[in-house]
Amino acid sequence: MKPISLIISAFGPYADKVQINLSKLGENGLYLITGDTGAGKTTIFDAITFALYGEASGNSREANMFRSKYADVNTPTFVEMVFKYCDKEYKIKRNPEYLRPAKRGEGFTMEKAEAEIVYPDGKVLTNAKKVTEAVQELIGLDREQFKQIAMIAQGDFLRLLLASTKERSEIFRDIFNTKVYQRLQDKLKNESGTLKNEYECFKQSISQYIDGVVCDADNVLNIQLTKIKSEGSLATIDETVELIEKIIDEDEKIHIQHTELLNSTENKLEEASGILAKAEKDNRAFINLSKIEAIKCQKLQELALNKDALDVETAKALKIEKIGGAIHTAKDKLNKYDDLQSILNRIAAKENLLSIHKLNTVNLDEKLQNSTNYLKKLKNDLELLKDAGINKEKLENQKKDMTEKQKMVTELLNTLSELDLLTEKLEMAQKKYKNASEHSELTKNQFDRMEKEFLDEQAGILASKLVVGKRCPVCGSFDHPLIATLSKNAPTEAELQSAKAEREKYQMEAAKCSTEAGTWKGKVEASKIELIKQSSNLLGDCEFDEIKDKVQHKQKELKTALAELLEKINGEENRVKEKESLEKEIPQSENVIKECQDTISKCKQEIASLEAERKGLLESKQKLVESLVFNTKAEAEEHIRNLENEKTMMQKAYEKAKNAFEECNIAVTECNAKIEALKEQLKEAEKVDMDAENHKKTLLLQEKSELNRKITKITSRLDRNRTALHSINTQMGNLSEIEKRWTWVKALSNTANGNITGKEKIMLEAYIQMNYFDRIISRANTRLMVMTSGQYELKRRVEAENRQSQSGLELDVIDHYNGSERSVKTLSGGESFKASLSLALGLSDEIQSASGGIQLDTMFVDEGFGSLDEESLNQAMKALAGLTEGKRLVGIISHVAELKDKIDKQIVVTKEKTGGSKIAIYS
Repeated sequence: MKPISLIISAFGPYADKVQINLSKLGENGLYLITGDTGAGKTTIFDAITFALYGEASGNSREANMFRSKYADVNTPTFVEMVFKYCDKEYKIKRNPEYLRPAKRGEGFTMEKAEAEIVYPDGKVLTNAKKVTEAVQELIGLDREQFKQIAMIAQGDFLRLLLASTKERSEIFRDIFNTKVYQRLQDKLKNESGTLKNEYECFKQSISQYIDGVVCDADNVLNIQLTKIKSEGSLATIDETVELIEKIIDEDEKIHIQHTELLNSTENKLEEASGILAKAEKDNRAFINLSKIEAIKCQKLQELALNKDALDVETAKALKIEKIGGAIHTAKDKLNKYDDLQSILNRIAAKENLLSIHKLNTVNLDEKLQNSTNYLKKLKNDLELLKDAGINKEKLENQKKDMTEKQKMVTELLNTLSELDLLTEKLEMAQKKYKNASEHSELTKNQFDRMEKEFLDEQAGILASKLVVGKRCPVCGSFDHPLIATLSKNAPTEAELQSAKAEREKYQMEAAKCSTEAGTWKGKVEASKIELIKQSSNLLGDCEFDEIKDKVQHKQKELKTALAELLEKINGEENRVKEKESLEKEIPQSENVIKECQDTISKCKQEIASLEAERKGLLESKQKLVESLVFNTKAEAEEHIRNLENEKTMMQKAYEKAKNAFEECNIAVTECNAKIEALKEQLKEAEKVDMDAENHKKTLLLQEKSELNRKITKITSRLDRNRTALHSINTQMGNLSEIEKRWTWVKALSNTANGNITGKEKIMLEAYIQMNYFDRIISRANTRLMVMTSGQYELKRRVEAENRQSQSGLELDVIDHYNGSERSVKTLSGGESFKASLSLALGLSDEIQSASGGIQLDTMFVDEGFGSLDEESLNQAMKALAGLTEGKRLVGIISHVAELKDKIDKQIVVTKEKTGGSKIAIYS
């Protein structure tokens, strides 16, 4: 990648747009970037890095800090670069996020960060993030890699040279992406720690399970168990397992013995309970026999009474059949009452319809008369409105004309308001100019006075050195008739320069204010011309001072006329609406009259028909009434309900007497059966001593309870001990597996993390980095041998200083002049610079090589040459010149004066007195 052209606008110390034609520097060789301190030499590399990646070359500068503090508010901030890569030309443009004046209105708005890249085929890609990704894909480097390869930055020279193994490892980790090995080291270390914790957890778990084993205090094995628990050692695990098995075996035997005793006790308890239960059952049988015999006697008496009542109800059965026949005959005639009611309903309906039709006929006659009168009125009103709407179009045209004139009046008033604002700004600008002009005149007079005093003072200094008889150094005369004298109040040259700067400042301010006032004056005059032009169409020819009064008068006149016109239009519109309403309403009224006449005719026909039907229904009603016993159906139904109630009461009385007799008969039979059964049961009854049997049962229950308690205790112990034994055996298997895995993971972790006892502390990542470091040292020595005339050679330290700290990336230097080998920290300032520059160049070469043959044809070296003597500087220049082989350009950023004589191609950065910097290229 080689920059061809670079444009920097309002960026860093560059206030204006600056174009750097880097093609003038040629295809290869060294060039110098020099200039004032803080002028912006390093900013050139910042601009290149920002154009490519949207960030600066250093970590102390953020992209949103690039906006130049010297730039005009309207000057945009951006960097544009044309560069070549693989003989193809690309153009990239990028701007940071910054505040700019709003395009509309006042104030400021945020300009968003944007970027675009133009490919050789003309394709354009936008979006800051996508452009950065495209650059990384094209060049093959991210920002950090580009900075490491393309820029040996100020202050970074000694960082890599004097770093410890740990510090150098952190540097190489990012450059050569060896973090994956560090992660492997950490993962192995963490895995080893995790397995160790698991191993200890399993050991602790086994101890806890052993602590959970219980034994009967009276058992001799409890002494051994207590001893094992107190020792807490896993070395006796096999003995412990064997002891637990013995405890379980003895408890199982005791459990069997107690279970057999419990079964025997339960059998005896069941036999005693049987005897007691039979005795209680016989006692209850004697009591029940007496109760049932008494009940049987009572039921026999009730049975005789119920038999008499049943005979009486049976004699009433013939009357029930007669009542049933009468009910059937009455129900057959019920339908005729329905027919009668139907005729009555029809007669009522006909009479109701007759009443409605007669009333409707009266109402319709009245409506017909009213409608006829209303129609006549509508036709008279329509005749009066026959000319409505003729004047509406004329009035609308007048309204449109007045509206246009009102719009013109509004525009003129707005223009007058804008002119007032412009006039106000003009007066402010003129006042500002007057103040600035007065300050300018004062500072000019003051400077002229001070300049005269200063020049007079210079003449006095020269006069003090004149010698009689010798020529004047100014005019050459031998005579000095009027010798100038020194002034006590003459200004110094610094004071004079300060006054001059003050004068120039106020002159510039006055000129700026004059320009501003002139601009506002032009705007005011232009606005007046436009106002006169606009008013001529509405007001005709008039003077400028008359316009405002005439416009306001015209506005009031139009407002009054328009109100009167709108009132006329509204009245005309109302007459048109009224006419249209009448034209719709007259046909509707005519239809209403016709409908009334038709409806009256139909009503009269209906009335005649209904009166004929009513007469026939009255005759049918009379015939049906003569054939019925009761006047209404309700009276007939009431008679039927009375008969049915009588029949039902007689049937219920019979059923009640019958059921009472049968229930008493059944109860007597049941008593006889129970008496026989109880007598049969009591034939085998024996006398039993209940107190003795109850005492015997109580003793057996106590014995059973004690056996259950012992069995429960033993069962609990067995369950607990069996679970503990199973868990111990399981955890022993897990412990063995974890121990095997921990052994080989720990060995791997110690190897990868450099913790093998008695050997150097070299981690896996450091070992990988050592390979890179050896290649870097090899590349660095090709330059260092040139810079030091073969005296010094860098060497990676093979032997560690101690076996306690990490090693492998320490650096020594071989002095071939005396054959010694020592730490690079013993080198002098100039020697350290040479060594660190060589190492940095070697690092750059290795990164570029490791990145897959990246083409980077431009490189920058920032400062560090001030510590070199003449010979060392020549040697460093020779080594750097070796970097320019092929088509590579190497830019050196430096203040060192000797470099200006040694390097012809130069980029000179100069600070401007008014703020900002400028650039010149000399090739």
